[in-house]
Amino acid sequence: MSQNNENFQYSTQHKIEWVKLYYYKDRSYRDVSDLFHENHMEIPKPSPSTIQRLIRKFETTGSVENIKPSGRPKTATDDQSSADILAKVAVSPVKSLSKLGAEAGISGSSAHRILIKSKYHPYKTQLVQHLAKDDFDRRVEFCQWAVEMCDSNPNFSKEILFSDEAIFYLNGHVNRQNTRFWSDNNPYWSSDSKAQGDPRVMVWCGIWNDRIIGPYFFDKSVTGATYLELLEDKVWPEIELFHGLGQVWFQQDGAPAHYHKDVRQWLDMKMPGRWIGRRGPVEWPPRSPDLTLPDFFLWGYLKSKVYDCKPRNLQELMDNIRETCRSITPQMLMNVRKEWELRIKHCIANDGKQFEHLI
Repeated sequence: MSQNNENFQYSTQHKIEWVKLYYYKDRSYRDVSDLFHENHMEIPKPSPSTIQRLIRKFETTGSVENIKPSGRPKTATDDQSSADILAKVAVSPVKSLSKLGAEAGISGSSAHRILIKSKYHPYKTQLVQHLAKDDFDRRVEFCQWAVEMCDSNPNFSKEILFSDEAIFYLNGHVNRQNTRFWSDNNPYWSSDSKAQGDPRVMVWCGIWNDRIIGPYFFDKSVTGATYLELLEDKVWPEIELFHGLGQVWFQQDGAPAHYHKDVRQWLDMKMPGRWIGRRGPVEWPPRSPDLTLPDFFLWGYLKSKVYDCKPRNLQELMDNIRETCRSITPQMLMNVRKEWELRIKHCIANDGKQFEHLI
């Protein structure tokens, strides 16, 4: 059988696959031909010119099939409608059902039935941190250390005071629940998160054993001096007060204020050999919010609650944050610690790359 056969009748599903391959990552016609052939070695390989004609037809008519000049109107159950909807989803998977239906000349509910019948599902986009190639090894190294510590001490996760800062905006947070991608398989699409809005407040929180430390608010910008003041005046007294809980390890990320020389010297004095951070006794891997409890649990939980009763000013916003922190139970934090222990293992298993789609 020849590799290129212009007379071969490709199915509607084959043509839809060409559209998907072409528009995903802006591939060339030749790339589409090669990739399609790798997936379907049993049929002739389409030529790049065949792919090009199909794409031009789709861009002109919105369909992968020939438009019939006359005949009965298409219905939600005919092949033409199904082909149109699936091809349009391949190009724009975030388009609403009503808009998909309108463009195909059918109702939104009919478009929904076509997608469900074709085993398509609406998937949420997931916010993840961008990683550089150099990050993978450092993430694995940290997680391997953490797993060894947990294996030697089942209570190790209780001994870590996980800490972080976050910005809360008075006008609310971005609603991440409303974005859906239609696909016949979970594509694990993701996007990096970006803060926006004003006015705002910066809050620090820690999670230690079965309690929330804080929240504490910064009256001015977070610098090495203001951060050290927070540790000395607010955080350390709580550590001393509850030190009977056992050994304490302090975790912080690599933010500039955390890396300040005076901060590192203070941590070396107060918790020698027992703090985790940039250039600490235990190195914290950069760009790893998926490995710290405030980032993968606390901030999202707070932002889902503090705006239920819309705050009218920053004072009300801070009051809502305090009240929501008080509502977090020890059982919730125990579950979060267990999730952290699973996360560090998933990170190792996935060679330090993003792993949240595996959880």
